[in-house]
Amino acid sequence: MAIKRRTVMAGGAALWVVAPAILRAQPKAHVSHGMAMHGEPKYSANAATPDYVNSNAPKGGNAKFGAPGTSTFDSLHPFIIKGVPAAGISQLWETLCWHARDEAFTVYGMIAETIEWPEDRSWVAFNLRPQAKWHDGSPITVEDVIWSFDTLKAKGSPTFAS
Repeated sequence: MAIKRRTVMAGGAALWVVAPAILRAQPKAHVSHGMAMHGEPKYSANAATPDYVNSNAPKGGNAKFGAPGTSTFDSLHPFIIKGVPAAGISQLWETLCWHARDEAFTVYGMIAETIEWPEDRSWVAFNLRPQAKWHDGSPITVEDVIWSFDTLKAKGSPTFAS
């Protein structure tokens, strides 16, 4: 019993001595409001609008959009495998990130306030905005995002499942 205790204590002491080196060896994660494939995102975290948006454009009114192909639908669910979802239905919600139209391969947080990733891009973490809410005012949670991700992977169309 005394030998095992000494071994555990020695192992614990060795870990205590090398822990700072282990922590320093961990790759440092980048944390930002946006993530670019190459270099840095063009827009700052406090940019009001992208350069291609006219912030002085008239507000209000109606907009009509054309839909290529079929003009019919049989579902309001855009992630179905069978059937035809309504054109433009995906414009009804916000996503974790948005893509700038004047930058290739760059995303900015929308529901996500910040994005974290290591240098090798082996993982990504999204930190949600505290003010992100559902239509009924309840907060969007990490569990909501995980459920959506897992459901799309398991039951979504191949485009979303991959």
